[in-house]
Amino acid sequence: MCNPFMPRITFGVMSPFSAYIDFIGNELAHLKPSCSLSEQLTAEQDGRNSLGSESSSKVSDDLDSTMAVELNTANELVLATTHCSENVVLEGKTTNTSTGIDIDGKEAANGICDNVQVRKRVQTNDKGMDEAANKSQRQKLSDQEILEELKQIVNEGNPTDRYDLLQKIGIGASGQVYTARDKVTGEVVAVKRMAFKSQPKKELLLTEIKVMQKYKHEAIRLQNLVNYIDSFLVDADDLWVVMDYLEGGNLTDVVVKTELDEGQIAAILRECLNALHHSIIHRDIKSDNVLLGMQGAVKLTDFGFCAQIQPGSKRATMVGTPYWMAPEIVNKVKYNYKVDIWSLGIMALEMLDGEPPYLYETPIKAIYLIAQNGKPEVKKKNSLSPEFNDFLDRCLCVKQEERADAEELLRHPFIQMAKPLSSLIAYIRAVKELKQQQR
Repeated sequence: MCNPFMPRITFGVMSPFSAYIDFIGNELAHLKPSCSLSEQLTAEQDGRNSLGSESSSKVSDDLDSTMAVELNTANELVLATTHCSENVVLEGKTTNTSTGIDIDGKEAANGICDNVQVRKRVQTNDKGMDEAANKSQRQKLSDQEILEELKQIVNEGNPTDRYDLLQKIGIGASGQVYTARDKVTGEVVAVKRMAFKSQPKKELLLTEIKVMQKYKHEAIRLQNLVNYIDSFLVDADDLWVVMDYLEGGNLTDVVVKTELDEGQIAAILRECLNALHHSIIHRDIKSDNVLLGMQGAVKLTDFGFCAQIQPGSKRATMVGTPYWMAPEIVNKVKYNYKVDIWSLGIMALEMLDGEPPYLYETPIKAIYLIAQNGKPEVKKKNSLSPEFNDFLDRCLCVKQEERADAEELLRHPFIQMAKPLSSLIAYIRAVKELKQQQR
């Protein structure tokens, strides 16, 4: 077990400063604001850019998230959920001190969320970031090669023969998101339509579809992965990706707007741990990539950054969203699947505080701080249970060889404290009702 009081150290082959300079020199061209829409919305509301969340009518410009899987544009494939990233706290509204809910919001929720604690927000100037892959370390496929490979894995039929589009629920940089009805089963699904030829990161989109296809049956079995249904390519350009539709939106909505207790946090983490597969490194675990059903289902999505690996192998590419990024990725040290465990620990802090560490810093500054500081400060350490503090310690070990794996964490006493998923229902419904009121 790692020492939670580990001093600041320099690890790997690069110092934090050299990692910082190296990242600026090689990747600055890839940094973009997290989303033009969130710059408009969050400046007026809670100040947190969703880094991939969809608003009530649009998906964030650079990091689409949702749908059940509106994957971020940095991960390119986006299938969406209907409501994904507005903020619940309304300027100038009063809050019921006994419930923590905005009075108008409580009325909108029709009394279903009397015990839901709404989180107060402050304004921030944080910015998200697209993929920061070290292109010098890998050979990219040409657009034509990607197109030819895509044609081999998608359905050749006409999607309109099977699906009727119902309603546009999202607009993002990479395409449009719709609900649709399956003409055969009557099921409502999520459909993302993209103009393939204009996609800036075609290879990530291809990766996304390949990974989801490979693990389609496992997603059904585990029930913790967003289920891929089908994909179509019409006239070599009109790409449709069909997936489960999760009406509850992404976890970011709940994290930003409400305060979960330890039992609820443990329940969400347990579902995410069940979803992690040791033959895949997800590399972008965060609340934006966790989708919720209206009955409390928790599913992991967004596989654009996934790397399929052989047992014992490691990778050295810098990808992911910086605030959740493991130290070994920041320092460009070879890493394995335990990068996802670090990100899961950061997501646990996100559920505690409403935001990940360093969110108020620029992505580049956040990368420097992760490299310099290692394990971030746990702001509420003294108010947490011993089990939760130990769980965080096991996730946030700087040395990856000392960090826990998913199997160990599923047996951890903190995870055994998990409440039923039904305990999330009132929170999910309350957030949805409050967002509808804001329209």
